[in-house]
Amino acid sequence: MMQLLSHEEALNELDRHKKQILHLRSILESPHGIIIFSLDTDYRYTSFAKVHARTMKDIWGVSIDVGTCMLDVILDDADRQKAKENFDAALSGEHLIRHEEYGDAKLRRTFWENRYSPMFDDMGTIIGLTVFVTDITEQRQAEEKLRSVQEELRINLESQIRHLKGIIPICSYCKKIRNDEKSWQQLESYISEHSDALFSHGLCPDCLDEQMQLLMALPSDH
Repeated sequence: MMQLLSHEEALNELDRHKKQILHLRSILESPHGIIIFSLDTDYRYTSFAKVHARTMKDIWGVSIDVGTCMLDVILDDADRQKAKENFDAALSGEHLIRHEEYGDAKLRRTFWENRYSPMFDDMGTIIGLTVFVTDITEQRQAEEKLRSVQEELRINLESQIRHLKGIIPICSYCKKIRNDEKSWQQLESYISEHSDALFSHGLCPDCLDEQMQLLMALPSDH
């Protein structure tokens, strides 16, 4: 037979449960940079951190409360379907991590790392799911910027070297190059126009010997 609590014992038990709830609420709100919320098997909120409520207002323009169906406040059809598939996977017992984009394009689209997990009761029955969410928008934007810079550098490099590819018609005697206008151009001038190379002039040992021999072969003035 269940023993009835006295009035004082009942008040003490109520106070203990209240402190437990407040403690759990503090745990829910404590992580920095991480959003936590939980849903039941009908996708209705059972708990959420305050920052999650602010985020839903920010990216969807909606207010949420315990009991609100999350699918009803995801206003983009593709985002709603994507979220439902993830929720259903967690409710079937899966643990999954997804990198996803959510939000109204007219308000704010953001990138998230979402960790979905099933939630069990004492009997091992799935009664809902939890989601741990990290905002990775700045990281994704930095990655996109890096890819853009790399692509720009690639295009610039290809632009600089593309005219030096293929067969270049060059005179076998004077070494002039026939350009796109079908006129003959000095080798140094052609390469300078089609690249960042600069030239300085000198004599190689073979040419120096040849020029010296020619000078020595010239008739003297006396």
